[in-house]
Amino acid sequence: MEKLKTPSFGHRIEYVLVRIAVFVVGLLPVRCALSLGALMGWFAWKVLQIRKKIVLVNLRLAFPEKSPGELDRIALLSYKNSGRFMIEYARQWKMDRRYIEKHIRIENPEALESLLREDGAIIITGHFGNWELFGIANRYLLGDVAFLVGRQSNSLVDGFINHMRSMHGIELYNRRAAVKGVLSSMKRGGYVCWLSDQDAGESGIVVDFFNYPASTPRGAAAFSAKIGVPVVLAALLRIGKGPDHTLVISEPIRPEGDISREEAEKRITQQYTLELEGLIRENPELYWWAHRRWKTTGLYKDRK
Repeated sequence: MEKLKTPSFGHRIEYVLVRIAVFVVGLLPVRCALSLGALMGWFAWKVLQIRKKIVLVNLRLAFPEKSPGELDRIALLSYKNSGRFMIEYARQWKMDRRYIEKHIRIENPEALESLLREDGAIIITGHFGNWELFGIANRYLLGDVAFLVGRQSNSLVDGFINHMRSMHGIELYNRRAAVKGVLSSMKRGGYVCWLSDQDAGESGIVVDFFNYPASTPRGAAAFSAKIGVPVVLAALLRIGKGPDHTLVISEPIRPEGDISREEAEKRITQQYTLELEGLIRENPELYWWAHRRWKTTGLYKDRK
C-alpha cells in the first residue's frame, strides 16, 4: 500500500481555502454564482492572461481561417465557461436527481435508451462543456457509473474533491486501480466515464485531431478491443449563460473482429476523437484550449 505523505502547511491552508470557497459559493443563488464564475474567467483571460500564449497557438492551429479578433473572442468565452464550470464544480454537493431533471435536456433520448440496453460501456468525454456535471448526470441517468480520476498533489484537497464526487454514488478508480475497476464495472454491466483528450506522451496512440497528429490515451480503446465493450462519446453542452445543459450521446463504437487489436485500438480512438472534434468545431467556446494537445507530436516548435 502506498504511504500517504503528511500534508504540508501550505497544503493545509489550500484545503481550508477550498472548503471556505465551496461553502460561500453554495450560499449564492445559482445564477448569481454563475455570473461570478464568468467574471472570474474574464479576469483570468484579460488580466492574469493565464496560459494565453498556448491558448492562442492552439486556436490558430485548429482554426487557421479565423481572424485574431475571432480567436480572442473564442478564448474569452472559453475562460468564462471554465469559470462557470468551476462554480458548478464547487456546488455539486447541492445537486441531486431533481437538479439534473430540471437543468439537463437529453438531445437524443433514443440514444440514451440504447445505451441503457448495453451490457456495460465506456463513456468518453473531453475537457469540453461541463465534464464534472457530465459525470453526475450520467450517474442519475444510467445508474451504475464509475469515474476514472487523477490524483491531486494535495491529498487533503484530493480527498475532499473525491468525497463530493462519491456522495452521488459514483465509484472512483484511480490510475493504479483502473484495470481492476473497469473490468469489475463491465462484468456487472456498468458504465465507466473518463476524459480522453489530453496529450498522452510516448505511450499514446497518434490520431488526427483538427488535421494534426495528436498523441491520445489508448486506455478506452484497449479495453474495448480486449473485452468487446462499446465506447460511446458523449458531452454536456451549456445552453446560454445559466445552469441549463444539453446531453449529447453519440452512437456506440464497437471493436471490429477481423482486424488486429492494435488496429482496432487505433480505429476506435480515431473515431471518438473525430466525433469530439466535430462537437468542438460547432461550439469552440466550450472547449478548454489551455492544454498542450499536440506536445508529443512536436507542433509547438517555433510557434509563438
